[in-house]
Amino acid sequence: MLTRERTDANGIGAAKQQQYSYDTSMKNNTAPTASSSSINRLFLIFLVLSAVIAVININFHHLLHTNEHVHDKSLRQFRNRFKTSRTDTANGGDDDEQQRRQQQQHRQQMGTKSTRRHKLAGLQCSELYGGPTNDTDVEREMSYWLDIPSDADYRSPFTDNDVERYLTFEPDHGGWNNMRMAMETALVMSHAMGRTLVLPPEQRFYLLNGNSANDGDATDEQRRRKTEFDFGDFFHLDSIALEHVGFNIITTEEFLHRLGSKGQLSNIRTQRPEIWNEDGQFTPQSVKEYLTKVGINPLWDPMTCIASIPSGVGEGAIAELRMAHSDIMSEEATTNGQSRKMEEYINHPTPTNGTIRARMREMLVDRDELCIYTTQLQQARVLYFPAAKGTRLLTHFYAFIFFANWTVDLWSKRFVRDHLRYVDEIICAAGRVVEAVRLRSSSKGTAGGGDGVFDSMHIRRGDFQYKKTRLSAPELLERSKGKLYPGGVVYIATDERDKSFFDPFRSEYDIVFLDDYKHVLHGINENYYGMLDQLVASKGRVFIGTFFSTLSGYINRMRGYYMTKHKIDGYLEGVMESYYFTPVSESYNMLLMTLVEHTYVEVDLFCLLLTFNDTLRRMIG
Repeated sequence: MLTRERTDANGIGAAKQQQYSYDTSMKNNTAPTASSSSINRLFLIFLVLSAVIAVININFHHLLHTNEHVHDKSLRQFRNRFKTSRTDTANGGDDDEQQRRQQQQHRQQMGTKSTRRHKLAGLQCSELYGGPTNDTDVEREMSYWLDIPSDADYRSPFTDNDVERYLTFEPDHGGWNNMRMAMETALVMSHAMGRTLVLPPEQRFYLLNGNSANDGDATDEQRRRKTEFDFGDFFHLDSIALEHVGFNIITTEEFLHRLGSKGQLSNIRTQRPEIWNEDGQFTPQSVKEYLTKVGINPLWDPMTCIASIPSGVGEGAIAELRMAHSDIMSEEATTNGQSRKMEEYINHPTPTNGTIRARMREMLVDRDELCIYTTQLQQARVLYFPAAKGTRLLTHFYAFIFFANWTVDLWSKRFVRDHLRYVDEIICAAGRVVEAVRLRSSSKGTAGGGDGVFDSMHIRRGDFQYKKTRLSAPELLERSKGKLYPGGVVYIATDERDKSFFDPFRSEYDIVFLDDYKHVLHGINENYYGMLDQLVASKGRVFIGTFFSTLSGYINRMRGYYMTKHKIDGYLEGVMESYYFTPVSESYNMLLMTLVEHTYVEVDLFCLLLTFNDTLRRMIG
């Protein structure tokens, strides 16, 4: 910029000097010399040639390239994937009422076959993903979500139509299901707070690095497959933003370009604009360093507190939370810490529409502190949740986020169930495997249950840190007896590569693995295989899982979703035919209605049952 300014100044000076010389010659009545005329002609020829070359260059540019600037093209591609009402507003869009009408029209259009945009309530396997061929059958088989149109209109009371605020987070450093849990929590908090969720940049996820270019056994096609991901590769985040008036999402790239590079974000320590250098390296680490400077870390620790969302804006709503907490702690003091026990809630849960104090007391059963969304936090432009000690979101959203408004609590659980599900490509692929497993079962006649019925189990080995779960194959087999059909088909989800480990099972069951069905998984990125294992295993008549494993936990959650939607026996009581191999004390947890602990083990259906109860759904419309 400085160089250009100096050049322009020199040009102006030269022009003035030329004009001065011409005026002087006229005043002196001296004609221009021959040499000066030649120079003028050459100068004119130069100008004409320059103009011609410029025109040719522009024409060739438009022939070889699109008529978009590179940055404009990247923004267009982003909006095609993560278009939100606030993005439109920031770029000169229509007012809120027009946006709502446009989104409503778009929601109606998304179900037509003329568009590839995805409607979350349905599955499009046969047309887009190679089967199963009957979309109605696969949707009945795999779909656990519901379509509740009124849920799409909910807006947080903290939404500020004048100022857009953001929630950013760092993906968890653990395995896929740890990352999924943290993402669910961040997503629910962003919606609850009326904040735009900033999607972390693409990066390598722990253990999701199959078929990389360094894998000597990989084919050329496998090497070309994606190994860096964002959460939009696994969930329909674009469709969630399109279908929900109150939910907004943008990429990190858009966030940094629209705000960081324009100096619209301030350093939280110096209060001076913190400029993001768009010419520098864009890496997860550089993004983390920048967000640490501009985002306020609330320092909420799921192990010690519950994230408490007031019923509305204002100090009165915050005081309501503090008063309930004070009453609970006073009761605790008078009973020497014996007033709250997990045991008192087994099969005796607090009503979902109970008082704030009653519901908070139950959620605080193994914690003492509130982490309140205070007025100060409400005013912060950017919140940042790093995956660090004391702030790591390794928790279940329903075990961490407390809503003063119980109807919003139910809404948040429906929101995750109905919309935060794996993309169609993954679910359709799992549907093909389930179809093949059921066909194998049907071919056995009535032996082992027959009729397409199969049982399932998840046996985690690999790098699992909980050594007490590493039982031998004979021990695992012994603990499965009496629960599974003898001689029946059993699908085993596992990270054990040496399948000979399971040979003892073959004497009792007809065991199958995902590897046996690779012929129906052509073109599927192998990094999706863990998710496929989850979905297929969730369809077992009986499921036996690995305690402490978040993969087993999510299988049980999806089983709970499905059994409640289809009113399978046990859904009213919140129990199902699921077990754990070990420890023995936890083997039958899924047959009890128990509390969700603050830990990351998903062992109950309590919150899920209350989410789907038909009576409560009618109560909130």
